[in-house]
Amino acid sequence: MSSLYDDAGLYDLVAPPDAAMERYYVDNAGGPGRRVLELACGTGRFTVRLAASGADVTGADLSATMLAGARQRLTEQGLRADLIELDMRGFDLGVQFDAVVVAANSLMHLHTQDDFTRAMSSIRRHLAPGGVFAFDVFVPSARLLGRPPDQRHPLGTFAREGLGPVVVEETVSYDPITQISRADWYWSTNTQRDFRHTRLDLRQIYPQELPMLLGLGGLKLAQRYGDFALGTLTPQSFRQVCLAVLD
Repeated sequence: MSSLYDDAGLYDLVAPPDAAMERYYVDNAGGPGRRVLELACGTGRFTVRLAASGADVTGADLSATMLAGARQRLTEQGLRADLIELDMRGFDLGVQFDAVVVAANSLMHLHTQDDFTRAMSSIRRHLAPGGVFAFDVFVPSARLLGRPPDQRHPLGTFAREGLGPVVVEETVSYDPITQISRADWYWSTNTQRDFRHTRLDLRQIYPQELPMLLGLGGLKLAQRYGDFALGTLTPQSFRQVCLAVLD
């Protein structure tokens, strides 16, 4: 079994461009002269949009493979950003930013209260006065988390050069004590079933607990929406789209 983050090309298949999501982060974090720290930047799909907006961007990720993908994407588009390898659970860059971004559910890689305390404290230290912390996380779904753990469900079919159609199926096992969902993804082509197996463990973050988790590091929730069109958060919402500020 390998990590989802071991192959930048396959990762990009399941994390395709999303114009509304990218526009949200540019509108709330980017812009000419803005200093932006993007944590868990992955292969750089938000990094390039933020850099293109005129922002001075630092992209950070725990995976050297993801950073290599981001570096290639920036080069292809003639853009520049500083890229560094770090763990968002504890870091000190010695500089403050106008905005910190953790996009596309990456905050859900923080599994424990200690993880959140360390990450939120680090983010707070790196926010300049008046700065914002922009992020999004799923709204936990009882229907999805309650599936039988041995039952596969289709995640999607993606096209990759050299492989043809790639079908991804998943099983999900949820631990209600730790609030961690374990997703096992099985990757297949027309000629090779289960050529890859990746695991993704994500902490489910419930709407009522989110302000408390931010508060562990001295941040407070300023705005929360139910989608990237800034719709109201409702029981039918798929995401929590948020801005936090210094408390």
